[in-house]
Amino acid sequence: MKILIDKTIGERLPHCQLGYLTLTGVSVKGTPPALSREITQLQAEMAERYQLNVLPQVPKIMAVRNMYKKLSVDPSRYRPASEALVRRVLQNRSLYFVNSAVDVNNFCSLKYLLPFGLYDLDEVKGDCVTYRIVGEGAYTNIAGHTIQAGQRPYLCDAGDIFGNPSSDSRRTAVTLSSERLLCVIYADEEESKEELSAMLDFTAEMLMRYNGGILVEKGIAAVE
Repeated sequence: MKILIDKTIGERLPHCQLGYLTLTGVSVKGTPPALSREITQLQAEMAERYQLNVLPQVPKIMAVRNMYKKLSVDPSRYRPASEALVRRVLQNRSLYFVNSAVDVNNFCSLKYLLPFGLYDLDEVKGDCVTYRIVGEGAYTNIAGHTIQAGQRPYLCDAGDIFGNPSSDSRRTAVTLSSERLLCVIYADEEESKEELSAMLDFTAEMLMRYNGGILVEKGIAAVE
């Protein structure tokens, strides 16, 4: 799988990076009890560590919000997925349990305070994914709502939009029948390659621990 960052992103975020993993042979299941316990423990730690009224001042949250602003996206209107998860926890609303793959993705997003995307690789069209600003068009998100592109950043394949650091497409949603996965970390510009690589290693280990499978590829896409 080739991951490219388009100049529409690179001109505004010259140090933009996307960490990515591809896995095959996974067996997605309902949420295992051990994973449920890990998520519950992390939520408790987050609730103790952060306060809702000062969340935008948390350095990692601020870095992601600044990334959105450089892309002319209002992070208060279009919440980064990671911030939305933290806010949910701080509002005493537990995370949704979806399945053994999506729950790992949400765990890692919450742990690292970065937007993570998880996609069914068999539903991604073609062998090249481009991260770019899309002005026109629409897609159906995982919740079933129609989202207008509106000059925001998206992962696009040969079939158009499928990923976004705020709201992903239903087309590539990971389900119990998914066998191949693409995981993407929408890193902020302050993240070092070493830090991002360590995040990818942790995420890959956790995905395979709860879903089996084999790691096919680990990489970091940067602006060329």
